[in-house]
Amino acid sequence: MMQFFSFALFALFLTGCTSSSSPASDREPIIQDVQQYDAWVEFRDKGIETDEHRTEMIAFLEKNYNPRALARRKTKRTFSGLFDERDFPVRETYLDQVSQTGATIKIVSRWLNGTSVLATDEQLQEIKKLECINQVGDIHKHRKNRNHYNDPAYTQEIIDPGAYPRDFESYEAGFYGLSASQVKQINLHKVHEKGFTGKGVVIAILDTGFDLDHRAFNHPDKPISVIKQWDLVNNDRNTKPEKTDPVGQHLHGTLCLGTIAAYVPGDFVGSAYDASFILCAPEDVIEEYPLEERWFVAALEYAESNGADLITSSLVIYEHYDESQLNGETSVMSIGWNIATGNGVIGVQGGGNAGHDNNPETNHLETPADAYDVITVGAVDRYGFIARFSSDGPTADGRLKPEILGRGLETFTVSGHDHNLYTTASGVSVATPLVAGGIACILQAHPEWSVEEIRKNLFRTGHYFREAGTWDTTFVQGYGIPDFSLMLSEK
Repeated sequence: MMQFFSFALFALFLTGCTSSSSPASDREPIIQDVQQYDAWVEFRDKGIETDEHRTEMIAFLEKNYNPRALARRKTKRTFSGLFDERDFPVRETYLDQVSQTGATIKIVSRWLNGTSVLATDEQLQEIKKLECINQVGDIHKHRKNRNHYNDPAYTQEIIDPGAYPRDFESYEAGFYGLSASQVKQINLHKVHEKGFTGKGVVIAILDTGFDLDHRAFNHPDKPISVIKQWDLVNNDRNTKPEKTDPVGQHLHGTLCLGTIAAYVPGDFVGSAYDASFILCAPEDVIEEYPLEERWFVAALEYAESNGADLITSSLVIYEHYDESQLNGETSVMSIGWNIATGNGVIGVQGGGNAGHDNNPETNHLETPADAYDVITVGAVDRYGFIARFSSDGPTADGRLKPEILGRGLETFTVSGHDHNLYTTASGVSVATPLVAGGIACILQAHPEWSVEEIRKNLFRTGHYFREAGTWDTTFVQGYGIPDFSLMLSEK
């Protein structure tokens, strides 16, 4: 699911996955010498047979749901009621039947009513025969010893080409240091000066993994606040580099996190340095396969159910869907985004690094950038010119994407290789979290704003819209580069 762009600097972007309720299953994996497969098992129903049972389930959820997530749903959810059948748990007896075949239950998703499993071919055939099963798909050969993966082409791409304490040409003395130009380009410094720095806002980041040992995440005055984390590939609660991970698994996520959460005054300061974070890693950097989409949705579900106010992701899937399918409701990841935003979560999604033209009849978007109510981000350079890799729209059904732009060329962030250094990265992947951090600061100022209100007020601050009175009809720049300071006065 992850691509790298052939610019002089590390280029960023990825795809998605699925999952839900909680990490780490009780069921220990079965050690076998035969070939095993990761696969997705979808169940036929939730086992809700009467209206009374449905009412009881909704009452149970309302009583036991995360209080923060419940409060958001009460004021910002656009679906009918507070809960629906998508929120009901996957039926435990169905999971038991799958487990009894000898397969290992891994990631369970309520929204998708299914689970990923680790199973042999024989076990998969047995699962398919179960009456509770709707389908078994997204079968992928399980890779053992992922840490031994050392493809020279891959490792060469991910090395930071220029890690340094400061770039003196771009460095500004003062609070922001290296990040000054990218923060000031969107007038976010004026928002920070008013005291809106993301405090009290919970941001979920879906990416490859995160190295939290960098000095910029451990300043004694403001160490990073991580309230939950889940590595969906390994199915554990640790998104930091592990011995079982392939080389560089954490790099992309660390670079993205740095643009938001870093805090070393005078050296580098992120766009929402006082926010709290839910970190999810649904991306296998070794290769792309459809099961990652399921893990992506599970990560969205996990973030929503644990009280996220905003979710940001630069992950995209660049295979499996053609241009005509980017209609907001075909890809599994886009469907997941639609559920998350329908539950009142602000969604920020990278549009992709596939480039653009001036033809409004074609698009170079990468799903799930086509999801309905996510804020889709494109990339500009430090001077405000569109980056040549930034993907254009429209969606297959004619909607504007991308909608907003952020610094995505030679963007400063933390080094993924040295805990004391900083680097630059290029790609829509770094523009996206930078913008997401700005939105988090606005959410602190306007916690009552819904998904629709955030979108409306953000878009009309875009430089293109302010100059032309409309959006870019070539579907390249959207509404333009936002001016976050203008959103403070909005009502």
